[in-house]
Amino acid sequence: MIYATDFGQFISEKRKEFSLTATELAKRVGISTGYLSQLERSKRVNPDIQLLKKIIVVFELSDDEVICFYELYSKASGEFCPDILEYIQSRETVKNALRYAMKVNASDEDWKKFIEFLSLK
Repeated sequence: MIYATDFGQFISEKRKEFSLTATELAKRVGISTGYLSQLERSKRVNPDIQLLKKIIVVFELSDDEVICFYELYSKASGEFCPDILEYIQSRETVKNALRYAMKVNASDEDWKKFIEFLSLK
């Protein structure tokens, strides 16, 4: 179970959970030990999506852990969650739906109904 409150701490805790040294993890994901150290200490918070995906694979993250990982990344980097951004960018209809929702000022209740509708499938 992860109790991390920031992105770097998440990586550090998972690395220790897997009994990996910083050097071993860095080698597995293709970065320098120094860069990994900066990530773990939250000195660097902007790895690219490919590195994030490698970390997810190495740590065999559950769906809930992936969400937590991306949310912590977003909070630390000030960037939008990369998994959601990637999904939006790959689907023109999603972009159009979001623009329409903005145009009509869709409420939280509207979005909850939409989620319920999708859940029925």
